Amino acid sequence: MQRREFITLIGTIGAVWPRRLVAQPADQTRKKMPRIGFLASVPHERIDAFDRGLRDQGYVEGENIIIERRFWNNDPKQLARFAAELVALDVAVIVAPTTPEALAAKAVTGTIPIVTATADAVGVGLAASFARPDGNVTGLTAVGGSSKNLGLLAELLPRATRFAVLLDPDNRYHAQAMVGFQNAAAERHLEILPVVKRSVDDIGPAFQTMASKGVQGLLVLSDPIGAANRRKIIELAAQNRIPAVYYWREDAVEGGLLAYGADLVGLNRRSAAYVAKLLRGSKAADLPIEQAERFRLVINLKTANALGLSIPTALLAMADELIE
Repeated sequence: MQRREFITLIGTIGAVWPRRLVAQPADQTRKKMPRIGFLASVPHERIDAFDRGLRDQGYVEGENIIIERRFWNNDPKQLARFAAELVALDVAVIVAPTTPEALAAKAVTGTIPIVTATADAVGVGLAASFARPDGNVTGLTAVGGSSKNLGLLAELLPRATRFAVLLDPDNRYHAQAMVGFQNAAAERHLEILPVVKRSVDDIGPAFQTMASKGVQGLLVLSDPIGAANRRKIIELAAQNRIPAVYYWREDAVEGGLLAYGADLVGLNRRSAAYVAKLLRGSKAADLPIEQAERFRLVINLKTANALGLSIPTALLAMADELIE
C-alpha cells in the first residue's frame, strides 16, 4: 500500500469510528429511557398541560423519557386495540385521562400502573377507594360536579319541570350519574328524560327527540364524543332554544350557556406528578386518588341574552367567570 492510500484509509477510519462510538451509546441510552403510554381521543391542550407537568417533574420527552401517544378518535374498537398495543410495548405507565380510556387500559392489564386525570375510578369499579385504590389504577378524579349541575339548571329555570340528559348509556360513568339525576329530580318533583348519544350520528336525532318531547332544559354529560363535537351540540341547543348546562369551561367559551366542572387542564397537568412517583418506585395501589378541589362556574351572558334568559343574581354572584 502506498503512503497516500494509507493516509486516506486512516482518515476514513478516523471519520467513521467516532460516529459509531457516539451512536451506539445513544441507542443504548434511548433503550434505557422510561417509556409511558398516553391514550387520548384526539390531540388537545390537555396533552400540552400533561407535558408541562412532566417537565415540572424533571422529565423531558426525548431526553429522559419516551412517550407513546395513541389517539382513538372516538372509535371504541381503536381504543381497545391501542390499549392492547401499549401493553405489548411494555410501557412503564399508561396515562388514561378519562373513564373510557381507564376502563380500556384496565381491561388489558392488571399489572401496568394506570394514571387517570378525570375518571370516576371508584364509581365504575376501577379502584377500591379514593384513599387506597388497591389495584393498578390511581391519579385524579373530576367527579363531584354533575350532581350540582341539575340544581344549577333548576335555579336557572325555576318554572321548568322537564329536563333531558344527553348521555351514552354504554358509558359507565354516565349510567351512574343518571341514577343520581333521577334521585335528585324525584326529590324536586322534576321529570328527567335520558336522551341517547352513542356516536356523532346520534346528536341530531337526540335534539329532535328533545324538541318533540317539549324539553325545557338540558344537562350535557362529558365524554370524548361530546368533546369532539362540542360546537355541534352547542349550535343545536341554540337552534332549538334549549338552555343547556355543560361540564367544562371550554363549553361555555364556545357558546354554551353555563358550565360547571373541575379545571380539566389543571387535572391533566397534576396527573404528571403521579407518573413521576410511579417511575420512581411508588405503587399505584398505595397512591390515593385525589379528588378535584375546585369547581368553576362559567356563564355565557351572550348566550343567555340570545335565549331571552335573565340569570339570577345568586348565580351571577357564584360565577367564577362571566363571558360577555
